[in-house]
Amino acid sequence: MNDAPLIDIFWIVFSASLVFLMQPGFMCLESGLTRSKNSINVAVKNLADFSFSVIGFWAVGYAIMFGTSQAGLFGNMGFFFSMDQGPFPTAFFFFQVMFCGTATTIFSGAVAERMKFSSYLVIAGILAIAVYPVFGHWAWNGLETGKLSGWLGSRGFVDFAGSTVVHSVGGWLSLAALLVIGPRSGRFPKNGPPREITAFNLPLSILGVMLLWFGWFGFNGGSTLALDGSVAGIIAKTTLAASTGAAACILYVWYRTGLPKVTALINGSLGGLVAITAGCHCVSSIDAAVVGAVSGLVCVYVEQLLFRLKVDDAVGAVPVHLGCGIWGTLAVALFGDAQRLGTGLSFQGQFVIQMEGIVAAFLIAFVIPYMVIKGIDRIWPMRVSREEEEKGLNVSEHGATTELHDLFEAMDYQTKTGDLSVRVPVEPFTEVGQIAKKYNHVMTALELASSKIEHQHALFQELFDSSPLGIIMVDAQGRIVDVNEGFAALFGYLPKDLRGRSDISLLVPEHLIEEAEAALSSVLKGKTLTRETIRKDKAGRLIDVALFIYPILVNDEIQGAYYIYNDITQRKEFETQLSHQAFHDALTGLPNRMLFLERLSSAVHRKKRKKDFTYAAMMLDMDRFKSVNDTLGHQIGDAFLIAVADRIKACLRDIDTVARLGGDEFGIILEDFNHPREIVDVAKRIMRELEKPVVIETNEIRSSASVGIVLKTQFYQDAKSVMRDADIAMYRAKEIGKACFKVFNNKMHTKVVRENELERELRDAVFNEELAVYYQPIVSVREAALLGFEALVRWNHPTQGLISPAEFIPVAEETGQIVDIGEYVLKEACRQMVKWQKLSTNNGHLTISVNVSAKQFQSSRLVKFVEEVLDETGLAPESLKLELTESTLMRNARTSIRTMQGLKDMGIRIVVDDFGTGYSSLSYIQRFPIDGLKIDRSFISGGAQKENPKIVQTIVALAKSIGVEVVAEGVEEQVQLELLKAANCESAQGFMFSKPLDEKEITRQFIMDLEN
Repeated sequence: MNDAPLIDIFWIVFSASLVFLMQPGFMCLESGLTRSKNSINVAVKNLADFSFSVIGFWAVGYAIMFGTSQAGLFGNMGFFFSMDQGPFPTAFFFFQVMFCGTATTIFSGAVAERMKFSSYLVIAGILAIAVYPVFGHWAWNGLETGKLSGWLGSRGFVDFAGSTVVHSVGGWLSLAALLVIGPRSGRFPKNGPPREITAFNLPLSILGVMLLWFGWFGFNGGSTLALDGSVAGIIAKTTLAASTGAAACILYVWYRTGLPKVTALINGSLGGLVAITAGCHCVSSIDAAVVGAVSGLVCVYVEQLLFRLKVDDAVGAVPVHLGCGIWGTLAVALFGDAQRLGTGLSFQGQFVIQMEGIVAAFLIAFVIPYMVIKGIDRIWPMRVSREEEEKGLNVSEHGATTELHDLFEAMDYQTKTGDLSVRVPVEPFTEVGQIAKKYNHVMTALELASSKIEHQHALFQELFDSSPLGIIMVDAQGRIVDVNEGFAALFGYLPKDLRGRSDISLLVPEHLIEEAEAALSSVLKGKTLTRETIRKDKAGRLIDVALFIYPILVNDEIQGAYYIYNDITQRKEFETQLSHQAFHDALTGLPNRMLFLERLSSAVHRKKRKKDFTYAAMMLDMDRFKSVNDTLGHQIGDAFLIAVADRIKACLRDIDTVARLGGDEFGIILEDFNHPREIVDVAKRIMRELEKPVVIETNEIRSSASVGIVLKTQFYQDAKSVMRDADIAMYRAKEIGKACFKVFNNKMHTKVVRENELERELRDAVFNEELAVYYQPIVSVREAALLGFEALVRWNHPTQGLISPAEFIPVAEETGQIVDIGEYVLKEACRQMVKWQKLSTNNGHLTISVNVSAKQFQSSRLVKFVEEVLDETGLAPESLKLELTESTLMRNARTSIRTMQGLKDMGIRIVVDDFGTGYSSLSYIQRFPIDGLKIDRSFISGGAQKENPKIVQTIVALAKSIGVEVVAEGVEEQVQLELLKAANCESAQGFMFSKPLDEKEITRQFIMDLEN
């Protein structure tokens, strides 16, 4: 086309000149939308990027874009373009270099106010010599000849004047840079809503839009490369699209926000211009209006998306140029007339190639540049420092100042030095100069007033500083204004640490904050207060003080308050010490019995007054604590009690009370609970904590607790009654096996009364011959032959009749009377067995089994007593069997073995009673010199159910393996007897054979039968 008519060449050059007018348009737009402290930097960038892009495009970019195509990817000829090739090539180059400058300028506005000038030039260079030329080659190579040869253009991709080639490429690169350098400082605060950054000069921005609009006539009209009949329509459609874009955008924003925002008008019009650029030659007027209107909405939605993603585009370059560029490229396929397009593609084919062009632009203008920019930023940060950004890029990047900047610098200096005599420079012929003049007048008046105040303050300060009392002055908002040395000495704060602070918790403990706030509020209303209270020093130590507060009245207005503190710690400590010693345990620091009773009484009386008030009481006693003291010493015992106290306290609330009542006994009061199960849960929690081992001086101590609880407290009239019943429940817990809790009920009280009566009457029962020995036969399992008897004690009460051993034996064990009873039974049983043996020679094989209680077995005189009984009654030792429980043997294994061996030496046989309910270990059976095992009735009474047959067989096998005999008790049914036969058990007793009988019935039913 070197022979093109001069009118066409003129039109290209003229259009390129119009496009050049877009550069001042961009400068006005971007300078107006940014802050004044950066406006010079924005203008310099616009001029610099245009200059550098012209040089880069001339030297390299044009050759890559329009040189001979290599596989449709890039050109490789025409570097440093020669202007001597003729008028058309030169005009075409001039037109294209304007396009390159436009693409580069798009990027400058987006990253405004934060990117280094040098960084900007580097990226502008990359855009001008690489990104823009490469994609331009793909879409437009061969444009000057009329035959496209780039891989996109040759396949039918249409971008008439650069919606994608210029605008999307510039937009994609802008987005990549924005993601790397981040938003402007303060745009998206961490702890607050996003902040709008006010534009410097919106009228200037609108002027820029008008210049851009005018330049766009050349942008789109010149892309015909000839002054033909289509130019008028192209320019008219361009104007129409810009207008509908502006209208749609501002109307939508106005509807959504209630405000016709200027930026919506700006972005909408520019979006319309960008969108119509791709297809202004091939769409109808109506289509152009639709394309423009949609582009206005695209601007809004892309801007909202960036906002949600916290991407800070200073001038809306991405919504306008990228968003609307993509839309305009797609609109070619949607609205373009196929004949005017001249690609020969179907609608679907045209749409696909347009999409391919968009994706290609994404890859070459976003993905690759993003990685390059990210890499550069890691090595050489592209963003200015925070301080430079706050100062403004006019100064930090170019050293260019303004009158307003100079005024601020002078004011900052005065703020830093506090020198009221400094005056700012005045330029009398500008508005800023007038502001400076008025500011100087204010400073003069302030300096005079300050001098008077300083004189008065000096007089007061002398009195304030010399006071030995702690004094602080606060303003009406509670902020500390001044602190004297007396206060610093008392509370440990330096005056500078507190001035200006209003945090009341610095001095006031948390539980007194409301009281302190109320006191200040009262004083600020004109009252004067005096009180004794508590404050805390810098280290957190609580201090008792006498506090005097009075208001500061200035010009009949309360301006603050004075606080005067006098330390009364020593007096309070002495008072507290006396009170504490009277009501607390010296070892654990817990409340003592006196304070516990006082608090319990208070709860009882409160319950009487207020029916919905709830409280419960617990008595807790440590199990086996005596053994801790006996084996480890009282010092370890005391440390153990302290640990126990700490664990109990940790399980309770602040409103609850735990007291040490004496020894290892503790009392607990729990108030204001909603449901009784809460109290049970607390008891369980305490017991779990106390079962955990306590390590003291390498000694691991394991213990447990028995707890008694009184839940139904509404009928109690005094605290002692509550304690009594909790104590009863606690001892009931100990009776049933310790390490548990019991809740008191009326049956317990009745039982205690009953036990007290039994204890009293049991003392005389032995001497009054009220006790009787009953005998239960023991027979062989196979032949049912009589083998012997077990002696069982019964109490024939003179008024109550026969009392079960289950009632009086526990009382006897608790009071120690069990020893006397046991000796009586042993002597009587041996005497009776001798009588039976003398009745017939057939009775010589019979044995008598006698139970020995734990206390009786632990008695040092047991062996001697048994020997005396045998001598006195004449019973052969081999006819006597003594039955001991597993727990009795295990209390002190060494002593047990010694005692058992003494009995064995006499020829007495020893049987382990209730076997299977305790330790049931082969190791302990082998340690003790035993002769037999008596299987507990619980394994027999279940018959053939569940695991009982296996357990019985195991016990029998165990006994046979170590050569001892086995007796089963509690046999009542034939199925149980069959179970024993199957297990090869030797002997048994139970109601199936006979219930326990007195000596007369035994003689009649069994002894005489043997005789016969």
